[in-house]
Amino acid sequence: MGNWFIDIDLDKGWFPASITVVVAVLAASLLPLFVRQRTQGEPRVSHAGDTGGGQSIGDTQKPPASAVFRSFISRCRHPRIAAFVWQALFAAVFFGFGWALTYLMSHVWVVFGVELGLLVIVKVAAAMGIFGFAAASLLAYRGKRKVLSVILMIFSLIYGVVGVNAVYGQYPTIRSVLGAEAFPEMPGYQPHGTTRTVKEWEAAAKAGKLPKLRREGIVRTVDIPARIAHFKPRKANVYLPPAALADNPPRLPVLIALSGQPGSPDRFFLSGRFQDSLNEFAKKHHGIAPIVVSPDHLGDASHNTLCSDTPVYGDAQTYITRDVTGWITSRLPVQLPGRAWGIAGFSMGGTCATHLGPKYHNLYGHIISIGGEVHHSNGPVPEMVSRFYGGSRAAYEDHVPAVAIRKYGLPSQTILFGAGQYDQIGQDNARSVARAASARGMKVDAVVVAGKGHDWNSVRAVMNYGLAQFCMETGLSQGTVHISSFPSLTHMDGVKISYGQEGHG
Repeated sequence: MGNWFIDIDLDKGWFPASITVVVAVLAASLLPLFVRQRTQGEPRVSHAGDTGGGQSIGDTQKPPASAVFRSFISRCRHPRIAAFVWQALFAAVFFGFGWALTYLMSHVWVVFGVELGLLVIVKVAAAMGIFGFAAASLLAYRGKRKVLSVILMIFSLIYGVVGVNAVYGQYPTIRSVLGAEAFPEMPGYQPHGTTRTVKEWEAAAKAGKLPKLRREGIVRTVDIPARIAHFKPRKANVYLPPAALADNPPRLPVLIALSGQPGSPDRFFLSGRFQDSLNEFAKKHHGIAPIVVSPDHLGDASHNTLCSDTPVYGDAQTYITRDVTGWITSRLPVQLPGRAWGIAGFSMGGTCATHLGPKYHNLYGHIISIGGEVHHSNGPVPEMVSRFYGGSRAAYEDHVPAVAIRKYGLPSQTILFGAGQYDQIGQDNARSVARAASARGMKVDAVVVAGKGHDWNSVRAVMNYGLAQFCMETGLSQGTVHISSFPSLTHMDGVKISYGQEGHG
């Protein structure tokens, strides 16, 4: 299997466009333009004659549904119009069913713990409408057009899956669907032992004394072993900016990035394409950008570890806060944990960020949560208390973001919340946790991404804004960060903004 195949873009470009074109061509070919009109005086087609089996009226075997359907259409004065009306009716009914079912799953039953968003509802409903159109065509036609109807039914499902994935951006390539490693290994990368500061690097840049740098940073796959925690992590991913790859690099800030669940460490780079924003920043700042580490906090895509130390999935919390921290400080040219470090996450990863960030304020000075929850969710609360925390309600509460913020958060910490316009649950969760952060005196900002939902498109927009704030706070850039520079973002209603306002960094 060549790389060209597994690296095909699934959420943009020629592949999804081709699926749309195929669906349109198939649907057009099934329009009743070539249904033969019944001439005046021509006898109507009987059920028996339509079956082609020579059955008599007295036969006990009923004609198939498709034969009855075709017979009904042929009896109409205008068969073409009748066939089209039935196609439109089937399409409308299936569209409505798809819309209603997806809406109920999203807004009423909340099957996945988050709203699916309007765009997903529309995509599913459209796919179901096409399926209904194809189903009506299957009943109305015989021969080649019946075969085309079956093909359209199959492509309608593909259209729906590809469309929903394009909304979420979860699987950008076939490689990501297969779970294959998206980025090369980083063997032999040794700690530099540098003491060079960012200011010294900038001074060298002004004096024209910087070494030749790579044009862009790199994303690599690394093994971060669990030496302290009882946990079985998958391989992590690391972004190193051009400056980090030079001889005698500066010590740089660190951002920990946690995916949602299900998910994998490469999501922030593969689905979120965070390296694009990092590279853009580095180009404008002499190769400097934060070092980003995306460790595995799940162990397996199906595991919701609650970012806690539990007997179910192991010591995820200890792994993130001790093993990962130790590996970073011993292997990479970074500043010390604390003011120059941050932790970010999407969905379940955002929930992790808002409970680990305050609890380990000595490690993380900055927190970013996109589409996070008010509390971790892996079954009903009583079940989680019993299964994961040994029956201790207090241990469970200690991992609830608002509680962790009240107990451990510091006024010196910054916290940024983000959610898509169509992710109302995510916005409500952000408002709830933001109230606790404001009460604790933390610097709070919250933004909404226009036209997006609970998806990686929202992550890209929020992280682009969050990166600008993080870099300004950690001394990698100067000046202020204005939300007006990010057209897709607006401040979230109902949140007391104490950070990231116009004219405020």
